[in-house]
Amino acid sequence: MGSHPSNQNFCLTRLSSDADTSKLQVKLRDALASDVKIFPPEMLWNDAGLMRFEAIRTAKSLDYYPSRKENQIIEEHANPISQTIPMKATIIELGSGNIEKTALLLSALQRQGKTVNYYALDISSEELLNSLDRLEVKFRQGGGINCHGLLGSYDDLIPWLEQKLDRIVSPVIFFWLGNSIANYCSRDAAKILTRLVSSKITCELRFIIGADGCQELSQIERCYTPGNPLTRDFLMNGLRYANDLAGLSLFHEEDWACVGCYDSTDRTWKDYYVARRDLEMDLLGTRLTFARDERMLCIRSAKWTEYDIASIARKAGLIVKKSWKDTDNVYGVYLLCQEFVRVQRV
Repeated sequence: MGSHPSNQNFCLTRLSSDADTSKLQVKLRDALASDVKIFPPEMLWNDAGLMRFEAIRTAKSLDYYPSRKENQIIEEHANPISQTIPMKATIIELGSGNIEKTALLLSALQRQGKTVNYYALDISSEELLNSLDRLEVKFRQGGGINCHGLLGSYDDLIPWLEQKLDRIVSPVIFFWLGNSIANYCSRDAAKILTRLVSSKITCELRFIIGADGCQELSQIERCYTPGNPLTRDFLMNGLRYANDLAGLSLFHEEDWACVGCYDSTDRTWKDYYVARRDLEMDLLGTRLTFARDERMLCIRSAKWTEYDIASIARKAGLIVKKSWKDTDNVYGVYLLCQEFVRVQRV
């Protein structure tokens, strides 16, 4: 773990030593050996995966409405959202992703004359550097927005924060935008929030979260269109990355189909890898098998209303203090706080 000055005017901190690769290999093996196989989601978001997802997000052939609606909310409400962020706050973005939305919020903070420390967390070094470089150029004039990079996963973040307690200025505001929270089941989403709230981080914590609450099946199906080649390429990149990680040809693309469907029981779109034939492979000395037509969950996107977000927040000892919605009242951006917090517009 250490800080490394980049060629730009910001510092990039690697949150864990890359015995990371061996940790990911173990995680992959354990996921594939489980009775209910769930592909490790972080393996979709390497540099190549982020590039392919951006192609989906911007494709005219797909109506990727979550991004469009979240952009609409932030463009319209950047000032009131940023007014809930005090002077000298610490902002940590969970996934540096699409920085246009982040830039809108940081621009509003700069117009309000606030100084903040902004940290972007991502597992993709290329995406992280590109995002920070663009932000640093944008905010070089005017000052007040100090940008930093954190290279690592959600799991790496808490130990780093606990070590930096004496340098972190309260409150800490977590940006979790892009409906990223809904890539987890509600139980696991609550666990992530709980781990942060229940950690040794003693300063006040707040969360600004974007969540898609669409309940219209036709719109959801148009958005995720499982047969679209862009979607298949994005999903197949996860298998390619798993091969690179293992240093083996575990997965051959011709052996796998990609299937997507809406699960009405938990209001979640789910994409699966489906084995086209019986398969055997070996990883870290463990024999792994797939039966023909066996499914492995690849990625999920839950459709959570404000009620759902409030329920998840309560399990972590948080409450929804404020919410901002798109014009169709489908997508929401939510401010979650610890119950004792009084939020003033500043």
